[in-house]
Amino acid sequence: MSAFAYPARFSAGNDGRVLVEFIDLPRVATDGKDEREAMEEAIDALGSDLSIRLSRHEDIPSPSAPKRGQRLVPVPLWLAPKLAFHEHPICRPVPNC
Repeated sequence: MSAFAYPARFSAGNDGRVLVEFIDLPRVATDGKDEREAMEEAIDALGSDLSIRLSRHEDIPSPSAPKRGQRLVPVPLWLAPKLAFHEHPICRPVPNC
């Protein structure tokens, strides 16, 4: 499983919008007017949450394997290098990584 994509559940809301809920990040959810906008908003919400976790030195949950009906949402490109560095074993003992 890639450390740079998280599984999410995309579903239709009562108002016709597409709802997105992350399986491994229960405090992260968003929506969009259609599938494309929902994916764009999901990438943004994922990036925001992971960036906040990094700045607060919180644990970053590993993404689980997607199950049937779930889609992978990629980590934004602007965050991927920082996340890769954070996950590297050499960074573990160093504060502010």
